[in-house]
Amino acid sequence: MTNDFSAILTALADAPLSANELCRIFHGRGHSVAELSHINVDFYPPALFLVSYESIPDDQLGQLTEVLWQWAQNNAPELITALVYQQRSGINTINSVVHGELPDEHVVQENDIKFRVDLLSRQNTGIFPDMRRGREFVQAHSQGAKVLNLFSYTCGFSVAAMQGGAEQVINMDMNKGVLRTGKQNHQLNGFTRGVSYLPHDILKSFGKLKKSAPYELIIVDPPSFQKGSFILTKDYQKILRRLPELLNENTLLLLCVNSPEMSEQAFKALIAEHTEGAITFVERLAPTAGFIEVDSDRSLKALVYKTTQ
Repeated sequence: MTNDFSAILTALADAPLSANELCRIFHGRGHSVAELSHINVDFYPPALFLVSYESIPDDQLGQLTEVLWQWAQNNAPELITALVYQQRSGINTINSVVHGELPDEHVVQENDIKFRVDLLSRQNTGIFPDMRRGREFVQAHSQGAKVLNLFSYTCGFSVAAMQGGAEQVINMDMNKGVLRTGKQNHQLNGFTRGVSYLPHDILKSFGKLKKSAPYELIIVDPPSFQKGSFILTKDYQKILRRLPELLNENTLLLLCVNSPEMSEQAFKALIAEHTEGAITFVERLAPTAGFIEVDSDRSLKALVYKTTQ
């Protein structure tokens, strides 16, 4: 790894820290700086969250964390009070507080919506910053709608839907723990009614979903791989084949994939093949600010579809 961290410092200087909202500061994974392509830096107020997808020698890691912390102390001491490092190379993910202290109850904000996060206990923090545009889309298209949120994780889309005036949201994810956090996220934002949390394997539970159909808005945002339950390359089509059973004449769908191995063209072809003309492509959502990729085919693909008229 290079010891020239000027690109990261430039990104820090340009970041909208004063908004005090969750954001990506430096998107090394977008490959705009080749020698830093394994590094990301996020702002989870009041913490900087440094992530590396490769092992960094101790001396270089020490230099990088010191550079980041000194910048924070000199330029935004009232906003940044902690620095957390996550090392994601190899099998095990290691998280540690390098400087400062985290809040006992860590809550971040995005567009006036609050989310509970955890920067230390697991690989994923509880919210995906790159999906901000998706949550904004859902909020803007949920007024009076019945919404289905598949692979709901901690229910970020659901909270956005309720903020946008949804009548009802059904969240389904086989992980009971993330659904508990999802319920807490709704409570943080004052939403205690109209939301369901179904801890089921989606591939085995379409009967339950069909009983509540049709839906005005459907979100499908699966992991690329979920041990024992979902493999993107062989299971996404199983979801797509059943979607036509859940539509009305005006359903909007947000279909997502975040695998660099699947291009936009390949994803569209998969959708077309397995929905057999039931839905029509509308648009690909623009990347969230800070998440520009050199190769857009390798980045998050969030595609909007609607019922074919």
